[in-house]
This record gives sequence, structure tokens and C-alpha cells, in this order.
Amino acid sequence: MRRFGGIVVALVLGLLLSGYPAAWAVNPAGGGNFNVQGRVDLRALTRDNFYKVLGPAARGQNVVFYDFADTLCELLAKEVADWGRSSGVGVKHVCVDGDAATQQLIAEHQAGKPPSADVFFLPNNNVRVMTGAGLVANIALVDLLPNARDVDPSVARESRGYLHGGTALPFHRNQTVVAYNSQFVSKPPDTFAALYEFARSHSGKVALTPPNHGGSGSGFLESALLALAPQCKKDLYSYGISDAQAQAIAANCMPAVIDYFKKLKPYVTFTNGNEASVQALANNTASVATVWEDDLYTLASKGLVPPSVHPHLLASGEVGDGDAMIVVAGTQKLEASLLLADFLMGDKVQIDKLEQTGSRTARLSLKTRGHIPATMAPFLLPDAMYHERTRTRINGVISNAAVAIFVRQILQ
Repeated sequence: MRRFGGIVVALVLGLLLSGYPAAWAVNPAGGGNFNVQGRVDLRALTRDNFYKVLGPAARGQNVVFYDFADTLCELLAKEVADWGRSSGVGVKHVCVDGDAATQQLIAEHQAGKPPSADVFFLPNNNVRVMTGAGLVANIALVDLLPNARDVDPSVARESRGYLHGGTALPFHRNQTVVAYNSQFVSKPPDTFAALYEFARSHSGKVALTPPNHGGSGSGFLESALLALAPQCKKDLYSYGISDAQAQAIAANCMPAVIDYFKKLKPYVTFTNGNEASVQALANNTASVATVWEDDLYTLASKGLVPPSVHPHLLASGEVGDGDAMIVVAGTQKLEASLLLADFLMGDKVQIDKLEQTGSRTARLSLKTRGHIPATMAPFLLPDAMYHERTRTRINGVISNAAVAIFVRQILQ
């Protein structure tokens, strides 16, 4: 009996580790009915029959793909154009402002008009409002798309602390880092205490992105919260709380962080934003700076950053983030939209965006070794350091409340 029980446990564990079974159809995320309609029966669609069912149904459809990311716009325009010629699906790629496009789609929806886009690569921050407006197709894409079968579970079903059930694909991942110029810094600071000591002994040579003027700054603030207020970790990752509860958590957890930055402030420079922090390193006004890894990589690929500049993660960990892709609920071209989303999660696009812009993938089994040019590899974190020290961003509402406190007590 004991042996039989062990076999059952092993089978269950194997099933869980294999991810969502390929032959299972998906149900509407959150229950109820699907909020999107197509030519095919969604309840009969699986990973196994995905291409066989959708390919013929999508032929001749034309989709509009909204893309908000400046750094990826040129690359994705080429990728989807090539895919459109080979797949028989028409694709119109449009580079948009993420917030403006979000408001445009909401306005169209409220006016009863069809959406102007079918697939939307949008800021993670906007997933919550788009879902609330009923504009995100309630299909658990991470459980259906063949190219999403190996998505990191920690980012598969939430965006900035909002639980969406897998309807928003983690298409793009990026990482906040402490970058340094090895020409002037032989050993990068590895802790918040070491960063303070370096700043004190090299006054003016540390550039920080303000948390209200760039994600690398708000990410660094979240990393400080996790390191300096460890008793708050559970609260910082609590979801489904009210704005008042989020503000209370931030108020309770921020004192140690404020104390740290009050000591640090006399010795550092606050920049105007993410790119300005990279430029501070590039023009040698700073030797250490808080930046996005992909911003550093992108500017380095254009020859704008000295080869002696490298990213580093503090030992206590630093938060990473990313941006999502959704199928818009009102699309009339569901089959082509699903195929396009799957293509964008495929090996070629995921590797190309890493190689050309430093945009990381959320796919755990995708092998990227050997795809990064040797001259560019030093502008990316070593894989071991990345996997050991990256942390998920905290609840976005708590983060916003923490930023407001920081602005009042440190920047004003």
C-alpha cells in the first residue's frame, strides 16, 4: 500500500512539473464564458492541435499589432513582416505610446466601437486597467500557446502584483542593475552598505535614477525595501489589497529605507531618468549608476557606452520587471491573433530581441548561450548572477505609495 501511495505521489509530481498538459483545452480565465469570439471552438483548442486548428482558420485574416516599446519597435516590425509573408496572415505593426494606446482602446470600447488593435504589447502597469475595462481576452495564453509552455511560473500569471491568470504573456523581461565602470571601480559595491561607503568616499560619482522618473529608480527603491525592511516581505508581495492598505504597508516599511537614503543623499546625484543614468556612466560623470540592464545593452550596441562598463546585482537581490502582451477581447481575428502571439514567444524573436536589445526572455528552457556576440556579452549580467539575485517586483500599488513617500522625504 505504501509503495502504491509512493507511485501515485510520483505521478502527481510528474504531472505538475510537466506544466499544463498539451492535450488539455483551456477554460475561461476567472470562470464564466470567454469574452472573445472566433471561428474555432476555443473549448476544443489545445497546445497539441493549436497549429492544425488555427492555421487554416487564420488564413486571410489581417491583424493590427500595437507595440509600445521604443527599443523593440524596429526589430518587431521586421520580425512580424517576415512572419506575415510566410504564414499567410496579414499584420499591420504600429508603434504606439503605451498609455495613450491604452486610453484609446478603452475609449473605443466604451463607445461600442471595435478595437483598433488585435494584439497589444503594453506596459505591465496597464494590464490591471485593461483587464478592468474588459479588454483583455480571458484566455490563459500561458496554458495554450505552444511557445509559452516553458514560461517562468513566477511571472506567468501576474503583472506588477496584479493576478491575471495567464492572460497577459510575459513577452519582455528586463532587470534593474547597479552598473559600474571598471576603469575606475575595481570591485563593484555588493551590498547597500558597501554602496553607501563607496558613495561617501567618491562623492558625486554615484548616479541614481529617481523613482518617480524611471523604472530603474523605482526598481532600486523596491530592492532597498526588500533588503532594508525584510520583515515586510510578505506584505510587499500581498495582492488584492485596497489602496489604503497599500499606503499603510508602505508607511510601515519605508522608515529604514528613508534613513538609508538620507545618509546617502549628500554623496550622490539624481539624474533625469533611466537613459540619463546610463549617459552619466558613458561620459564619466559617474562611476556607478542605477540603470536598466537592457538600456545599458542597447546604448552599448550603438557604441555609446565604454566597454569597461558592466552591470552588477547587489547580493541581497534586485527586482526585475517586464512587459506583457495580450489579445484584445474585441478582436474579430482571434485565430490570427493567437498565432501571432505564439510566434512572438517563439525561439527566433525571443533570441533576436535579447541579442539586439538585451531584452530577456521568460522562457526557462530556451538556450541563449552562444547567441550573444562576444563583444556584447560583458554588457549583460552573468547568467548565474541573474538567476541567483533577480527578484520579482513587489505589488505595484505599494510601490507607488513608497515612491510618493520617497519624493516627499528625500527629493523635495
